[in-house]
Amino acid sequence: MKISCVVPAYNEAKRITNVIETLVNHNLIDEVIVVNDCSTDNTREIIEKISGIIVVNQEVNGGKTKAVLTGVNKAKNDLVMLIDADLIGLSEKAIDDLVNPVLEGNADITISLRKNALSVYKMIGLDFVSGERVFNKSLLLDNEEKLKNLPGFGLEVFINNLIISKNLRLKIVNWNTVISPRKSHKLGFFLGSLGDAKMIMQIFKTVPISKCIYQMYMMKKLSRN
Repeated sequence: MKISCVVPAYNEAKRITNVIETLVNHNLIDEVIVVNDCSTDNTREIIEKISGIIVVNQEVNGGKTKAVLTGVNKAKNDLVMLIDADLIGLSEKAIDDLVNPVLEGNADITISLRKNALSVYKMIGLDFVSGERVFNKSLLLDNEEKLKNLPGFGLEVFINNLIISKNLRLKIVNWNTVISPRKSHKLGFFLGSLGDAKMIMQIFKTVPISKCIYQMYMMKKLSRN
């Protein structure tokens, strides 16, 4: 089976090249689709110079959910991998670990647990809003109309609801060498804090905090060692 990788990107000029090069050179990945969500830096210029990828430039910033949906609709393979564009330390092994449980039929979906995940997530053993996942694209395409109405950062908790409702086999993959930079690191303390607040509000707009706690409980029950 082959994997299509979707990379939503917004203002990631400083980090995206290393991420894409790791993906393009991986033997399990058949295609890499980068969706530039109307970046205001030079992300577009950088990705258009990289060979071996499919570039989609959105003319209006629609948020992560819409960018991912655009990429998934472009994917030619049934299995898709979502990868955030800002990862540091992404490696061939990390990709293997995320992809193989699904390829080998041991899980229906995988989710990463990154090195710098919040302490509470590390303690629980699950980052329920992690952006790195592998699953069958029908999971999203069967719910396309609902996804179109989600806020930009509502995607992961929406997928979590599907995992629980469909009783999917979940594998949590420890990424002990991969980091996702905090918004404060990328944007500075003030703008980063505003960005985090916006993200949290959009998550809770999609799923209330009590439901988030329920998601974590149920997903741990569904997870396989």
